[in-house]
Amino acid sequence: MPIFKWVEEIENIYDDLIENAKKESLEDIEKLKASLEKEMEKKNQNNQEIINSTLATLSKEVNEKSSKFGESISKLNSKIEKNFYENKEELMILIFDKLGFDF
Repeated sequence: MPIFKWVEEIENIYDDLIENAKKESLEDIEKLKASLEKEMEKKNQNNQEIINSTLATLSKEVNEKSSKFGESISKLNSKIEKNFYENKEELMILIFDKLGFDF
């Protein structure tokens, strides 16, 4: 019967249209996924560059301040040592007096 053949052809066309729409949708999804992955990769790379730059800057600042701190400690140590040797006799006398040694 021709009507059944016609209905069967319509069903086949409908199935083909659905199958084509699925393929196109899947292709669009894959393209979007690839595009988003590239975008995320670029953002991650940009973020990594920012982090590396910040860490390098911080490292440089910490090294400079550590160096200045080391110099300050060294100068302070020299002053303490100098004051100790300048006042050594007076300190010994003061310590002996506090301990009760009278020589």
